[in-house]
Amino acid sequence: MSDRAPRSLRRAAPGELPARRSSRTRVVAAHAPAEVVSRRLRSPVWRARNSWWLAIPAVGLPWLSFLYMGITARRPAWVLAAVTYFVAAGGSLALLLSYSWSLNVLAVLLAFATWGTGLVHSVVSNSAWLRFKAALTGEPVLEAAPAAPPVEAAPADPVAAMQHELRTVVQTVNRAGGKLPDGAVPTVREIEDVLRPLLAHVAKRGADVEELHNLEAIVTEYLPGALEHYLDLPERYALTHRGPSGTTPAEELLSQLRLLLDGARQLQQAVYDHDAQRLATQSRFLDAKFRRSDLDL
Repeated sequence: MSDRAPRSLRRAAPGELPARRSSRTRVVAAHAPAEVVSRRLRSPVWRARNSWWLAIPAVGLPWLSFLYMGITARRPAWVLAAVTYFVAAGGSLALLLSYSWSLNVLAVLLAFATWGTGLVHSVVSNSAWLRFKAALTGEPVLEAAPAAPPVEAAPADPVAAMQHELRTVVQTVNRAGGKLPDGAVPTVREIEDVLRPLLAHVAKRGADVEELHNLEAIVTEYLPGALEHYLDLPERYALTHRGPSGTTPAEELLSQLRLLLDGARQLQQAVYDHDAQRLATQSRFLDAKFRRSDLDL
């Protein structure tokens, strides 16, 4: 049995707002970026709109305002202040209901002291309250638990898998075009212009083992491998460093891409020649089978 406590029973990290979760939903409190927090705190309109709670201690109920802030911000000190002000307010009310004139005077003094202290305390605490409010994009909201990202299944058809891989390689090249040497992106697109219709042709009429092997080597190994190895290098190093052969990695990549383009064209020619040869073979068969001498009675 695992010794780890369930996620729902673990303590939140310092500064982290605890969240109750279930298998379908969870309560989250999103934190605003630092620039948003700073902009809110500098805005007089925003500060005034979020300082409305100061009206509560102003009318003599500081315990209610601190109770609200303490529960919302999860600050025990504010909750304790709320309890203190509530006890003081209750004590002044009890003294005021007594029949002793001196106790009534003491009740009034205690009530004014509670009101004044609570109001000053509220004004002092408002800056901390505003910082708490500014750090949130909103109140905690109920949202659906994030679904696992869909995993695209690899196509069972080998030709369809190669078409998918070719699209992925071209998308990678388009995104990383700024890191590739001049001429690399156009060459990759020329390779795509050869391989894309060739793969569609092979998918339509079928392919033999040798054709599939050669296509798969270019699409899934040679082309993505050359690009991946180059993009793993720091850009400045790839453009300027010369190896033992006297060429830079950028020049090596361009050379490999040109070789792959030639290889793709040769493979395309071989596939089309093979189809043309089959057509010529069938023509000779039909000529031998149905020539006029064979049809003569």
